[in-house]
Amino acid sequence: MGCAGEPAALDDETIATRAARLAKAAEKAARSRGGAAPLYIIGTEVPVPGGADHAISDLKPTEATAARRTIDIHREIFSREGLEEAFGRVIAVVVQPGVEFGSENVVAYRPEASAPLTALLDHETALVYEAHSTDYQSLSALTALVANGFPILKVGPGLTFALREALYGLDLVASEMVCGYGERSLAKAMETLMLSAPGNWRSHYHGNDRRLYLQRHYSYSDRIRYYWSNPAASVAVARLREALSGVAIPETLMRQFLPTLPAEFGAAGDPEAILLAAVDLVLADYDAACRQA
Repeated sequence: MGCAGEPAALDDETIATRAARLAKAAEKAARSRGGAAPLYIIGTEVPVPGGADHAISDLKPTEATAARRTIDIHREIFSREGLEEAFGRVIAVVVQPGVEFGSENVVAYRPEASAPLTALLDHETALVYEAHSTDYQSLSALTALVANGFPILKVGPGLTFALREALYGLDLVASEMVCGYGERSLAKAMETLMLSAPGNWRSHYHGNDRRLYLQRHYSYSDRIRYYWSNPAASVAVARLREALSGVAIPETLMRQFLPTLPAEFGAAGDPEAILLAAVDLVLADYDAACRQA
């Protein structure tokens, strides 16, 4: 990915040359501080940050020949720069295994499509792959990714999406249970905030007013995540937590508004624990995938 004023995609030689420059600086810093020798991940493929901004039905994995060239050109340039020993600490290559998510859909992993990439690792036994955009993949897909040579699984919006789901679930619970809380106060506060400062979502979401509203709040791209640190959002979340602190949520409302979580979580009257549990539930699939593979 190019820097400001450069093309979106740069040639492999330029990327590898810059990687070597960064590695040389990292090696020097590690030596001067007496720290552990750095480990490196290389690559020339970087996905769109935060996922695609349109519906996607299929995605072509990185060609094995392209991955081969990425490895070879980095090895060559690292050697030219006197970084052979550092290249020996390259542990992974960033590739596209054929997974991605758009605003409203997810492309699931198909092992057969990335089989040539997996086969390449038979010739590069010191390396594995890093897979971007693994958000919203099933446990079986994550497990297959790890088993097929993609044990570094990057996830981001999938976690913040789970947090938003739990916050909105609690918002609905408070609307039903707490006198004076109001009707969906948190969601309304976030809508006001996002409309007043549309820079983080406007270029990513498309359609009529109703579709834009739905995407602002429920898109897999989860652009709403950029607003949670805003003071207005912090106030709204704090008000929600205060409203439900010490309030036992009936199992029936947990089933209605927070169905992915065990119903007994509501009995403790601890909204913070519910929010953490929602994120932990997603992370549990990643943990299980790494342990099963």
